[in-house]
Amino acid sequence: MEDNCNKYGLSSAMGPKLTELVQLQLADELNSLLDMSFKFDFDWSESCIGGHDGMFLDGRLENYSGIILANKQASIKADGWMDLIQEEDFFLAYWDQITVWQNDRQLFSKDFGISSFAYELVPEELRWQLKEVRKH
Repeated sequence: MEDNCNKYGLSSAMGPKLTELVQLQLADELNSLLDMSFKFDFDWSESCIGGHDGMFLDGRLENYSGIILANKQASIKADGWMDLIQEEDFFLAYWDQITVWQNDRQLFSKDFGISSFAYELVPEELRWQLKEVRKH
């Protein structure tokens, strides 16, 4: 049996449902930022914890760094740091920082902060906590 820590890094505490949701939300945001529509393969093996944590669905998670994504057909590779918003039944994973390369040239970079795409997904009553967060 494969060691989960080697495959999932420190994200191994996320269950399958939570992993699927996080990957879906992060891929949707990245496609919005790139104005493209790609399917990405996630590599969590180098993921590290950042200190902001929560529990949702079937697992536990933190604002991981070291998340790698790839789309081999488009020669795209990205790495970034995610963050999360969790209040009662609302959950959103988003890219706090991400850099994307295509054919070994930098295609896109987003510095720390929430994107306009992710910000619009947050219910009005929860946006107060994002006032100090830079939007892209």
